Parts: sequence; structure tokens; C-alpha cells
Amino acid sequence: MTNNTVLIPRLHALIGEMASDVPKDLAREIECALKEQQFPPAQPMFFTFLDAIRRGDGEDGQPCTTQMLNAQTLASLGRSLSALTAVLDLLHAAERARVDGNTDEQIGDFHRNGLLLAARQIAHAAQTGLGDAITAVVNKPG
Repeated sequence: MTNNTVLIPRLHALIGEMASDVPKDLAREIECALKEQQFPPAQPMFFTFLDAIRRGDGEDGQPCTTQMLNAQTLASLGRSLSALTAVLDLLHAAERARVDGNTDEQIGDFHRNGLLLAARQIAHAAQTGLGDAITAVVNKPG
């Protein structure tokens, strides 16, 4: 099941959750007709996608399914998230010092870039670990 606020935002804005009861072919035709009539969607597409992500939809717009992860994967994800939080706290403090502080109170570009790269690498490691764990669960025989 896909997120109707993303696929048919104008129809969803018009009739709400009842849009999910409309057959897909008909919903697409109605959406096209509403678009041709320049009926605006309920909100900008960016916020529609952001709301869908907050409700638990994956990066492809599909609802996420429940997965069981092992203790090792959960521990690794916990460590990655703790490390990412620490790096983001440092970046936030560095940004506040850059905006509100004197030049001699700021960290340099080298260190700021290092923190950004660290945050990206930690997030990548967590995403890779999570992806590997989900793939292992999905492909598990039985």
C-alpha cells in the first residue's frame, strides 16, 4: 500500500482518507483532472513527503514493515546513533560560535569539515548496518 498523500495529493486534499478507497486507476484519472484544473494540492510536495517519512514510510514512499533485528545489530545502531548525536552536538556548537562568537572563538574550516565528514560516515555506517540486517532477515530461510 502506498501513501496517497504523495501519489494523489489533490484527491487526498479534496476527500481526505477516503481517497484510499478509490480504485487506483480512477484515483489517477481524478488526480490528473484536478491537476489540469489547477486544483492545488493540500501542501507543497516537500511537506507531503516529509509528513509521509515521519509516519514511517521508507525512502521509496512505501510503508515500512516490521523487521526483527538481532542484538548485535541493535547495539551497533545504538553506538552509531550515540556517536552521530555527539558529532552533531559539536557541529551545532561550532555553528553557534561561528554566528555569535568572535573569530578567535571559532573552530577552523578543517575541523568543521572533519566533523561533517565524521557525521556522514557514521550515518552511512548505520544505514549500511541496518540495510544488511534487514536483507539478512528478509532472505532468512524458513
